[in-house]
Amino acid sequence: MRVGDKLAELLMKNGVRYVFGVPGGQTLPLYEGIRKLPGQIDHILMRDERSAGFAADAYARLTGRVGVCDGTVGPGATNLVSPLAEAYCSSIPMLAIISDIPRAWEHRRHRGNASQAMKQLEMFQTVSKWQVQVSDPKALENTIDAALRVATTGKPGPVVVSIPDDIGSTDFPFRERGNQLLGAVYPRSRCAPDPLEVAKASQMILESRKPLLVIGGGAHISGCYQQVRDLAEQLNAPVVTSISGKGIIEETHPQAFGVTGTFGNPITKEIMQSADLVFFIGCKVGQMTTFSYRIPDRNTPIIHLDADPEEIGRNYPDSVPLLGDASLGLDSMITALAGRKPDVNWDFESYKRKHQQWYAEKTGGEPLPEQPLRPQAVMGSINKVLTSDDLVVCDASLSSGWTAAFLQFTSAGRNFIAPRGLAGLGWGLPASIGAALAVQKQRRVLQFAGDGGFGYSVQELEVMKRLDLPVVSIVFNNDTLSWIKHVQRDYYDKNYISTDFSHIDFATVARGFGVRSYTALTIDELDGYLEEEKSPQGPAVIEVISDQWESPVVG
Repeated sequence: MRVGDKLAELLMKNGVRYVFGVPGGQTLPLYEGIRKLPGQIDHILMRDERSAGFAADAYARLTGRVGVCDGTVGPGATNLVSPLAEAYCSSIPMLAIISDIPRAWEHRRHRGNASQAMKQLEMFQTVSKWQVQVSDPKALENTIDAALRVATTGKPGPVVVSIPDDIGSTDFPFRERGNQLLGAVYPRSRCAPDPLEVAKASQMILESRKPLLVIGGGAHISGCYQQVRDLAEQLNAPVVTSISGKGIIEETHPQAFGVTGTFGNPITKEIMQSADLVFFIGCKVGQMTTFSYRIPDRNTPIIHLDADPEEIGRNYPDSVPLLGDASLGLDSMITALAGRKPDVNWDFESYKRKHQQWYAEKTGGEPLPEQPLRPQAVMGSINKVLTSDDLVVCDASLSSGWTAAFLQFTSAGRNFIAPRGLAGLGWGLPASIGAALAVQKQRRVLQFAGDGGFGYSVQELEVMKRLDLPVVSIVFNNDTLSWIKHVQRDYYDKNYISTDFSHIDFATVARGFGVRSYTALTIDELDGYLEEEKSPQGPAVIEVISDQWESPVVG
């Protein structure tokens, strides 16, 4: 059996359904193996290896399965650095399969003497958990087992497996193995926190008067939706989330106040400043969530539940450490509290009124005639048609901010994903391809991007059209890189350089790919287009001519 055939079989048996990539001559043995397993594993041809990695990342976030992508030796491999870095910083398990030059040509690797050769495995050391080359066919099965184990255990993340050209096309008498694990499923194993630390944390909570739960993306990985709700209601504590934690509880819940941090809403900032104890759950307590590490302040007691010991205490050294899976950790806390409650002093109704007033002021108001649309008003219109069946995918930069702060989900679940690990532009469009396949095309995917980010990966519209995916892309087109232009306005005396584009008619561009498209100049037009695309048959693009000076950044 050829190594490429066996590799495809191993992926399939471990639970891999899709491989995203762009072919190269050296990766064709894997492609041939996939071709021989129709209906069991499929290859998704993307237009760029970066897009393949982004699609695999989104697929992994939504399925609880390792996302798999491939790239050929040299330029294919280099294009995978950005998506692997995003997955690594977001704790998303991925398997990147790359090809390499034949082993006999190792002395020809330097400076591409062998075509496309470079020291590519070393390149991935800072953006993946493990990098390994299959140097002997008999090591293939053990290597794939180990790669999937590394990707799915501890803090999840990407791994890279390199297969030299001469290995991939080799015939080898593989022996049939029994009792294989479904290795692509994560989290593969879970552990509970130290009972002594749980007891200490529960006592701290009982002594607090304004405890706050701050939920991160790790809670989605763990799937602790019910536990978050149960603990919040038992403690009568408010719940706020990081961008990655958005959706862990329905945002209509009386104790839920949405996203906090730089891309949140100002009411959550006020709540965080008022808390006398903060309980971080599945959250790396990063810059965006903590307003550059200023809120909560250093005197606020912190409890931190996380599966990664390296994160606990990184930014708040005196944190009480609860090392373990979020679900098991919250189960332990609920049990330790034994129905006891702190004497809390939160005025939820007042905060809800403030939030409603803020939202109404931002999304309301009559638009000025012949002026670009305010993104806040656009989000207000989308909220009116957003359903619990919709899946939202965001690009990086300000589009993540608009959606995080203004979209309001009425049910808990993994209904929102955004690239917060590395936050690179161009993630959203290919990620929506992986997302649509993850939900088997059964849900409408709303994809949000600015014109800058959309331009990074607009070519992937062809993939959406080819696969007939129900993705509605909403593009905020303001002909500029707004984040950068705002910084130049505020800190560089309005000395603008390299931020403005000539206008691109993205609706016309989309039609060139065979995709339905619209240009919205007014809110009424936008409402009409959203109504037309409430049950999309295949992809569509709604270009919104938007104001370049509005910003979702808080404080």
